[in-house]
Amino acid sequence: MEALCVQPWEKDLVIREGEQVRKRRGLQEAGVEPPSPTGSATDEDTDSEPEPPPVPRRKVSFADAFGLNLVSVKEFDNAEAAESYENPPAGREVALSLEEFSISCLFTVPSSPEELDHRLREHMVELESIELLPGTPTVRGTVRVVNLCYTKSVHIRMSLDRWATHFDLLADYVPGSSDMRTDRFTFTYTLVPPPQVEGTRVELCLRYETPLGTFWANNKGMNYVLLCYRKV
Repeated sequence: MEALCVQPWEKDLVIREGEQVRKRRGLQEAGVEPPSPTGSATDEDTDSEPEPPPVPRRKVSFADAFGLNLVSVKEFDNAEAAESYENPPAGREVALSLEEFSISCLFTVPSSPEELDHRLREHMVELESIELLPGTPTVRGTVRVVNLCYTKSVHIRMSLDRWATHFDLLADYVPGSSDMRTDRFTFTYTLVPPPQVEGTRVELCLRYETPLGTFWANNKGMNYVLLCYRKV
C-alpha cells in the first residue's frame, strides 16, 4: 500500500475548506443564511435593482367613526344674528335703497264720490285712482265700472311711445268690492326698463266689455298721461 503524501499547501487548503463547511452547517442549523463567498456574486445580486424607499401611507378617519355628526349645524341665539349671518349687507343693495321713483299725473281723478258717480253715468267706466308703489317703478290703479251685468271684463290699453305701439293689460276684479251698482277692478304694471331721471311717458285708456256693449274712458279724449321718473 502506497502512502498518501500531501503537500503542505494542499493540506492547509483542505483544512480551511473543512472549517468553512462546518461553519456553513452551523449557520444553517441556527436558521441563518450563510454569506456568499467573498469575491463571488449570484445572479440575483447582479440583476436586481435597489428597492425604492417605502412610501408612507396616509390614514383617513371619518367623524362618524368617533361618534360625531357628519353635518355641521350652526345655531343662533336670536333672529337678528341669524339674519345678519344669512344676509350680509351688500353695497349695491344699500345704494338701490336710496333711490326712489316718482310719478306725475297730467290728469285728475275724481275727487269725491259725487264726481265719480257723474263720470260713471257718462262713460260707464272711470279711473278711480292711480299710484306708484313706493321705491319701485310699478304703477297700480283702480277702475270703477257700472254693474250692467254679471259677465264683464276691463282692459287697460297702454302705450310708452305716444301710441306708435300699444298693448292691452287685463284688470282683475276686486272681491267684495261690489255695492250692487258698481264694481271695482285693479291693475299693476312694472316699467321695464325702469324710468330714468328724465322720466318715462305712459299713456293709457280704459275699455269696459259687457254683453250689452263696449265702453271707453280716455280722459275726455286726452288719455290718462303719467310721467314716471327716478330721483336719487
